[in-house]
Amino acid sequence: MDPLSLAIAGALAAGFATGAGESTGAALPALLRRVRERFASRSPAEPESEAQLAAALDEEFTRDPAFRQECQALWNQAANDGVANVFQGQAKNVVQARDIHGGFTIQ
Repeated sequence: MDPLSLAIAGALAAGFATGAGESTGAALPALLRRVRERFASRSPAEPESEAQLAAALDEEFTRDPAFRQECQALWNQAANDGVANVFQGQAKNVVQARDIHGGFTIQ
């Protein structure tokens, strides 16, 4: 099975269940919408399990490579929407941040 099918199915299954994708930036909700649109005319429109979703995506990716490329691009964008702060070593104070809007002062 295509690793992208498995990765997207896992993320989207969590999103279907919890709505978690709504707070992860624009790309994951866009991917969720795109997959829902693709499967909207099918019954059930949303596969019942992560395994069913992965299998359906895998079939669709084989049938339509352009759809796979579109999903891959959205997946890559979603992966880059996250932040991974890493600190190794010793320090008195450490600040890790992303997207600070407004003033920021350390004294």
